[in-house]
Amino acid sequence: MAKSTIKAMAIRGVVACAPAREISNERDYPWFDATEVRKITAMAGIKSRRQADADVCTSDLCVAAADQLLRRIGWDPLSVDGLILVTQTPDYIMPTTSCMLQQRLGLTEHCAAFDIALGCSAYVYGVWLSNALIASGACRRILLLAGDTPSKFIDPKDRTTALLFGDAGSATAFEATDDPSWVAHYVMMTDGRGARDLIIPGGMFRNRFPEDPRQYCLHMDGGHVFDFTRTRVPPLISDLLTLSGNTPKDYAYFIFHQANEYMVKFLASKVGLSLAQVPLSVARFGNTSAASVPLTFALAGHPEGNSPTYNVMLLGFGVGLSWGGVSMRVPRSCWFEYFDYGVAKEGIRYG
Repeated sequence: MAKSTIKAMAIRGVVACAPAREISNERDYPWFDATEVRKITAMAGIKSRRQADADVCTSDLCVAAADQLLRRIGWDPLSVDGLILVTQTPDYIMPTTSCMLQQRLGLTEHCAAFDIALGCSAYVYGVWLSNALIASGACRRILLLAGDTPSKFIDPKDRTTALLFGDAGSATAFEATDDPSWVAHYVMMTDGRGARDLIIPGGMFRNRFPEDPRQYCLHMDGGHVFDFTRTRVPPLISDLLTLSGNTPKDYAYFIFHQANEYMVKFLASKVGLSLAQVPLSVARFGNTSAASVPLTFALAGHPEGNSPTYNVMLLGFGVGLSWGGVSMRVPRSCWFEYFDYGVAKEGIRYG
């Protein structure tokens, strides 16, 4: 278990976007039995999802979110000296997508840019790494881009996955601060014994050209993943509460990876959280993998009240198997925004 307490970083904004094209589980899957679709939809709580066009990649969604974020918070792109992309749907095997994003966003050549291949735990791992880089003095301003387009690796005839996953991208801005009160607490964990519970078996170098085209699509053992989540996430929350010295009532939000609505509500109940503390996005967007936590964060915006800062706990868990969380403070000046990709919209500032 990797536990850490790191200072020196403040969050300045979170912007997320998803394709405007909406897919309905009950309308758009006529090859499945209608009763079965309703049963899966009721259990997962997923009514609709977003699907990117064939020529739209995760990078496009993240660039749109990052462009909007830079404008909203007034950052000169040349002032950004760190760019991290966390995704499992890059543009190419090589080069890393982040190198192309550095150019597309107009960032300086002195910006460090790299990809991380993580899915459901992607965002919290990205926040942890951003904080470590800023605290070390390696970077002053970091853009963390997190997103996935799972629709590109889902078999539409596979009942275990077809009705669950949606596409989205996000951008988060982090900045160095000299204020000693800005402290974040992290717990990161891994269990590779469950690697085959969520896996795309074909297409990479272990199994480059499989004869069965279904090997290029996601395979999921839903029962194993459910058992993993219900047993591992509550202790993760307990560890973070102990590390931070907080109680559940000290948090405005617990933002869970949006695997499915039943799971999130089960976890909230098990650790004694009120549903008001647990924002949900899964009904409208499905499981958006790396984008799940920042998308839900952006949609939630600021909680009610006028305190200058408030606490949040961000929790990611799944493919790997990998799980982790962060307990951090958020200033009310932080910018939150969601928009539909390809549709011009003015964002809403909360608070």
